[in-house]
Parts: sequence; C-alpha cells; structure tokens
Amino acid sequence: MATDRGLAGLAFSDLGDEAACFDDMACRWPNASYVEDAEATAPYAERIFEPGRWACDQPLRVVLIGTDFQVQVWESLLKIPFGRAVTYSDIANDIGRPKAMRAVGAAVGANPISFVVPCHRALGKSGALTGYHWGLTRKRAMLGWEAAHA
Repeated sequence: MATDRGLAGLAFSDLGDEAACFDDMACRWPNASYVEDAEATAPYAERIFEPGRWACDQPLRVVLIGTDFQVQVWESLLKIPFGRAVTYSDIANDIGRPKAMRAVGAAVGANPISFVVPCHRALGKSGALTGYHWGLTRKRAMLGWEAAHA
C-alpha cells in the first residue's frame, strides 16, 4: 500500500488469498480510501525485492502509521543490519523500555510494512524463531535469503 508520502504497507499473500490479505491490511486503517493502482505500486515491489536497486543515497520512503510505541519499535527494527537478527529483549532495551518485551512483540507483530521494516529479524530470547504474521515458513525463508546475500 502506498501513499503520496511513501510506502505504508507491504504484505505477503498466498495465491488465492489476495482478498483476505488486502482486508487484513485495510483493517489497520479503516478510515482510509483505497484505490488499486498496480502502476503506482509496481516500482516499490521492484525496488524492494531487487538488492541491486538498494542505494543508501536513494532511500525508500516509508510512512509508519501506528501508535508512538509501535513507531519506536519499528524504527528500532530498521536499525537491525541486513542478515542479522536480534531478540525482542534487545529491541525493548533499544527503545528504553527493558521490561516491555511482550509489548514489543505485539508491536513487531503489528508491523504493516513486512520485509522493509524487518520484523522477521526479531527472535525469541533463546534465539528461536517465534511467531510471524505471514508464517514461520516465510520468516525462515527471508532470514535464509538474507544470510545468503549478506
């Protein structure tokens, strides 16, 4: 999902589940108006999933729409280097809320811009893969893909 200010949502959908995926994303912003515009959103997808098009001098514009706490958590996720992972405790410490691991987990799970805001890089305290809104198979695949390209 894109706005005039930048990318606001990115989700994964299984073939045939596109409508349910859209509904899941749209319910996050119930007062918004939605217009399907593949021509406007295609450049985002091309840039996001093609590492050769990633450039520090041309950052991808994103719009983080959430509570102040959620935005703090998502900004912390953006600091995690490509190919690395951290624990929910690490994120809680980074935002100055060391006892808020559960709240951090909820905010990570509410991230509307998957892959770009790398919620897949958040792990349980033991280093185990924990829940992922779009499934643990996708989370494993993304972490593996990043490890291979890091």
